[in-house]
Amino acid sequence: MKMKNFIQSFAIFFCCALLITFMTGCSQPPKQEVDAAKAALQDAISAGAEQYVPDELKAAQGLIDKLDSEMAKKDYTGAKQTALQAKEAADGAKAAIGAAKAKAKEAAEVSVNEIKGGLEKVKGLVAEVEAANLPADLLQPIKDQLADVETRISGLESMISSEKYKEVADNVNPVKDQFLQIEQRINDAKAMAEEIRKAEELKKAEEAKKAMMKKTKRKK
Repeated sequence: MKMKNFIQSFAIFFCCALLITFMTGCSQPPKQEVDAAKAALQDAISAGAEQYVPDELKAAQGLIDKLDSEMAKKDYTGAKQTALQAKEAADGAKAAIGAAKAKAKEAAEVSVNEIKGGLEKVKGLVAEVEAANLPADLLQPIKDQLADVETRISGLESMISSEKYKEVADNVNPVKDQFLQIEQRINDAKAMAEEIRKAEELKKAEEAKKAMMKKTKRKK
């Protein structure tokens, strides 16, 4: 009987001890989990998550905000769970950077190669107007803008080498716009060259007519 009472008392004591331990654990801030979650978020940001996986990073940051709110309210049970979720989200964001980065690099290289193709086309058009012996005031602005485009393309290639793929995407369209401007200038220059040619032919015709009239007068 005494043994039975002893066992029952021990069981009750053990259960109470577990309950007290559990309650004490729940009342303590989950510092380790919080620190791990925030460190994981910072690692993701440092690795380039903001540039390559902004949506995944935003989700992780949202959980961190929730975590800070729970910690402020001393909801340590909820905070611990949220900290684990935040760390998982941040780790996932960091893991996704590699694929996103490779995709951004491929897109940047395709864009620059397209621009290089456009450059060769424009160079051919410029060569045509150069052969037409245009006045320098018409030809030089075209050549200057072409040189600026070539400099910009070199800049884009440097961005790719520096893994600044987002900057490439931001600067591609302005270069394409310059191609359109150059082509328009070339068309304008061709039209001007045609006007100059016609004016010269008209002038020659007038001079020939005057010369003929003078010759006719002399005969008379």
